[in-house]
Amino acid sequence: MKRFKNILVVLDHESGSEALIKRAVTLGQRNQARLTVVFVIKKATMLHQAEPPVVAEQPVIDIIEEIPCDTPVPVTSKSLQDFQERIPITIEELPQDVQEYIIQEEQHNLEQIVASIRQTGVQVSSKVLSGSPFVEIIREVLRGEHDLVMIRAESRGGLKEALFGRTTMHLMRKCPCPVWVMNPAQPKHYSHILAAVDPTPFYEQRNALNIQILDLATSLAHRERCRLLIIHTYTSTLESHVQSGRINVPPRKLDEWCREYRDTHRRSLEELLRLYDLENLEHQVYLLKGEAGRLIPALAAAKEVELIVMGTLSRSGVAGFFIGNTAEKVLRQVDCSVLTVKPDGFITPVKLDA
Repeated sequence: MKRFKNILVVLDHESGSEALIKRAVTLGQRNQARLTVVFVIKKATMLHQAEPPVVAEQPVIDIIEEIPCDTPVPVTSKSLQDFQERIPITIEELPQDVQEYIIQEEQHNLEQIVASIRQTGVQVSSKVLSGSPFVEIIREVLRGEHDLVMIRAESRGGLKEALFGRTTMHLMRKCPCPVWVMNPAQPKHYSHILAAVDPTPFYEQRNALNIQILDLATSLAHRERCRLLIIHTYTSTLESHVQSGRINVPPRKLDEWCREYRDTHRRSLEELLRLYDLENLEHQVYLLKGEAGRLIPALAAAKEVELIVMGTLSRSGVAGFFIGNTAEKVLRQVDCSVLTVKPDGFITPVKLDA
C-alpha cells in the first residue's frame, strides 16, 4: 500500500487548520512519516520613499486613532485557535524591519503548534516561507523532497470556489507530488472515497497514472475502513458522429459497434482492477457512458463522497504542466476534498534558483 513518508502541511490564518493538522498527524502516525508545517507570507516590498508633494494648506480633520477607553479588549493567546482566528497579515507594503518582526512572530506561533504535534510522537519541523504562496510551497517540496502536500481549502466566496482557489489550482497544475486539498467541514472519518480512473489500451502514461490513483485510493480506504467507489467513464466518438448526421450507419451495425466499444472499456477496467485485492475492501465499480466532467461530480454528490482521488494529465509537447480539461470540469463542480496525482516523469516549471 502507498505510504507517504515526508509530508508538507500548509497552514493559514483561516478556520479549519486544526482539522487539517489532525488528519496530517494521523497520517504521520500510521505511516511513521515526517511532517513539515509551513506558513507562507507574501513577499513584501519596501515603500518608495518619494518626496511629499507640495499642496495647498488644507483644513485640519480630526482623526481618532484609539478606541474609547471603556471598550473591553479581548485577551489574546498563542493557542492554535488564536493562530487561526487572527486577521490575515498582508505585508507587501510594510517597512523591512516590520516584515522581519512579523516573520519572527509567525515562526514563534508555528513552533508552538509544532510542540503540540511532537507530543503525539510524530517527527515534525516548521518553517515560515516568504514569497508567492504556490511558488514557495513548490520550492519547499523540491528542497525537502516531500511526497505529499496537504492544504486546507481556500475560503473565498462559495465552497466550490473556496476548495479550488488560486493557490490550490496552481499547486494542482504545477506541484510535482500529490496534493491533498482538504475540506475542513467534512467529518474526521471518511465513509466514501471515490477513485476516478481511465484505463486505455496502448496509453502507457495514463495507465501508469491509473495505478497511482488506485494505489492511493485502496490504501486510504483500508486505513479509513470505508467504502471505495471506482468510476470509469467513456464516450463513443462514432456514435456522436452518427447522431450529428456526419456519417450514416445502419442502426444494427451502430449498436454492434457500441457494444464492442463498451466491452473494450469493460475489459480494460477489469484488467486494471485485477491488480488489486478488493475482496477484503467494501467497494463498488461504475462503468458509465458519458462525459467524465459531468458523471464524476454527479456520482460524488449522489454517494456523499468525502474524498475524490483523481489524476491530472499534461498536454503532450508542452513544457510545464497544464491540468486536463476533464479535471478542470470536475474540480469546479465538487465540494468534497480532492487528492490529485501527477503522471510519472512530470517536471514542475517552478525552479529553485528562479
